[in-house]
Amino acid sequence: MPVAKVYTKSQWDAFARALDALPEKPDEERCVTVRDAMRDVRAHVRAAQVKGYTLEQIAEQAQQHGLDLTAGTIRYALRGTGKGSGAGAGTRTSGARAAGQAGGPAARPPDAPPRTNQVRKDGGKTVTRQPAPVQGTLGFAIRPDTDDL
Repeated sequence: MPVAKVYTKSQWDAFARALDALPEKPDEERCVTVRDAMRDVRAHVRAAQVKGYTLEQIAEQAQQHGLDLTAGTIRYALRGTGKGSGAGAGTRTSGARAAGQAGGPAARPPDAPPRTNQVRKDGGKTVTRQPAPVQGTLGFAIRPDTDDL
């Protein structure tokens, strides 16, 4: 078993002071991920789409400016930026509620107890119920390779 490394408080304090003393890096030297950059550029990409440009054409513009991006990369990055925002999260939540109200599987409230696969028989003995087999797209049942998983 590996032993946890331990350092003195003065070492950590010296390290913290060294970090505080670091100068600000200029924008030309800062690296930004595509997802982080899309938060700032998202409105500009959407505006270009409103003007009639496709994501492929927008990707070509990015490549002309030294950014090695594809239309798929931009599409994926745009989709990822909505997860943290209130608009994207609210849309998914309301969609799940609407599906539950429209006859689909009902959504459980967050404070509901977890579901179990255990069933009580007449003798009071708890028996684990086997889950129903999953049906594949071609109509045959999908079963596990072994019985004791």
